[in-house]
Amino acid sequence: MSIPFYDFPSSPILIIGALGIAVAVAVFFVSYQKYFNSPLNKELADKKKALIKEQKELNERLEKIEQDLKNL
Repeated sequence: MSIPFYDFPSSPILIIGALGIAVAVAVFFVSYQKYFNSPLNKELADKKKALIKEQKELNERLEKIEQDLKNL
């Protein structure tokens, strides 16, 4: 009883296709990173504004708590 092996064809079309897939994946990865780290990304700008607003609110609450503690 012998174990069957698949002989991978060495066709240049298959090699070019595999390289094409690798290039497509690399382009997708790079463009994804560039888009989400872009300063023109509106979602990122909105998130940054929301975080700054939340930070200001938390700082105000902290100051109020510190004042209340000093008044005790």
